[in-house]
Amino acid sequence: MSTTRGLILSVCAGVCAATASLCAKLAMSGEEVAEFCSYLHQILRSDLIPPCSVIAIAMRIGVFSLIFIFNGLMWTLFTKSMQLCPSSLHATMTNSSSNLIFSGLMGQLLFGETLSLKWWFGVSLIIVGLFFINRGQQTSDDSTSQAQSFPKEDKKDR
Repeated sequence: MSTTRGLILSVCAGVCAATASLCAKLAMSGEEVAEFCSYLHQILRSDLIPPCSVIAIAMRIGVFSLIFIFNGLMWTLFTKSMQLCPSSLHATMTNSSSNLIFSGLMGQLLFGETLSLKWWFGVSLIIVGLFFINRGQQTSDDSTSQAQSFPKEDKKDR
């Protein structure tokens, strides 16, 4: 049960990392902020809405602060997931994979970025590589624990 909870926390940490990346893109890009501002003015059509320059500054400050909030949340969840998973590699593998996938999906949904077959193939290779690294560590951990379970012979007994 704690392993499952650890993996869930690790996926949540990856989503928080992807969201922090999204906030960084919004904070540093004036184009998306300008589009949002013009969209806001078209929908509300009110004189009470401040000019786009004021909205842009307020949005950038707010989104910039969200970078730190989501990164802090990500590190909290990731640290907790490392405590609950059987090894830190499980948590790292799950966190990295979910961060990569959710970053791509958020880019596609929110910014209209295209995720080509080459991108999906690259993501698949990264995830398979992380899987093999995880399997390699499990195999080495098993052999280490087996070696430690056998009593060592004392050279004096020979």
